[in-house]
Amino acid sequence: MILIDAVFINKGGGAVLLQYLIDTMLAGPHKDKFFFLLDPRFERPAALTANYEVIPNKISERIKYYKQNKGKYQTLFCFANTPPPVRIKGKAYTYFHNQKLLEAPGKKFRKMFWSQYVKYLYVKLYNRNTDKYIVQTPHMVEMLVDVGLKKDADCLTIPFYDNRKYISGGKPFAERAKDEFVFISNPSPQKNYPNLLNAWEHLLNNGHTPVLHVTIDDTAPAFIERVRQLNERGARIVNHVYLDPRELYFNCPYLIFPSLMESFGLPLIEAAESGMKILASDLPFVYDVVKPSLTFDQGSPTAIADAVLRAMTDPALPMPQVVTKNEINELITLLVA
Repeated sequence: MILIDAVFINKGGGAVLLQYLIDTMLAGPHKDKFFFLLDPRFERPAALTANYEVIPNKISERIKYYKQNKGKYQTLFCFANTPPPVRIKGKAYTYFHNQKLLEAPGKKFRKMFWSQYVKYLYVKLYNRNTDKYIVQTPHMVEMLVDVGLKKDADCLTIPFYDNRKYISGGKPFAERAKDEFVFISNPSPQKNYPNLLNAWEHLLNNGHTPVLHVTIDDTAPAFIERVRQLNERGARIVNHVYLDPRELYFNCPYLIFPSLMESFGLPLIEAAESGMKILASDLPFVYDVVKPSLTFDQGSPTAIADAVLRAMTDPALPMPQVVTKNEINELITLLVA
């Protein structure tokens, strides 16, 4: 039996990946070999009717489960950056997808990284209990090696992502509005909303009012107020708070992606496969997954604004290319081997 340990996964991109992983495993010939350990907050797929257990999302409960069941599984796949708290006799793999945890040791004296550093110490404590880390990009391998968690040979790059909603559909690019930009993201610091909104203010001050679609929820009231003020002055910023981005990706021409940090830039792939052109930060995580249409200095609102103006005026701006691939079948093959 193969344990898929997904305790601590309950929302966001991790939950989307977990849903896709479960769907794919249950649709394959080895579906009866998998047992899923789930967080009570996770919305369990309807197809998962057996071979799972829900436990409280507490470290103590996870340790208790492992001590009671450590001889039951031949292979272990931890899906939330956290190695197993108890060593099993079989192979143990940990899927690592949180870049902030790997940046935390070098930034532990910054207040915003304190909680991440504590989580990193937890990962380091149980690091010996995992044979290999599996990551989505070569850049994440470099970071794991740099912080000393594993050697290069013990890190596997096996990206996977759910692109089923985006591989077909959408208007041809020439039929889309010429001045609409989309950034679907929560308002966490690494998403770089301050510079993006400053760029839109710079555009407004110079007589340009392209549409910007964002998703800023009530955890960032200062950003919501900033959007309101800019719109009062004539900007066109649409805050959807939350939505499935599919329709925007199928109808708008440009994804603008000013993020400072991403473990795996899934929106970049979704946008490319939806027929959008991509304007993105000039950072390694971008090039790991796509060849963008245009890059900018993510720290400069003026540079972001200049990229927006170029996109609207340069018809020769190329379509992006996806440079990674979905290797979910390779992942499953590794686990059942």
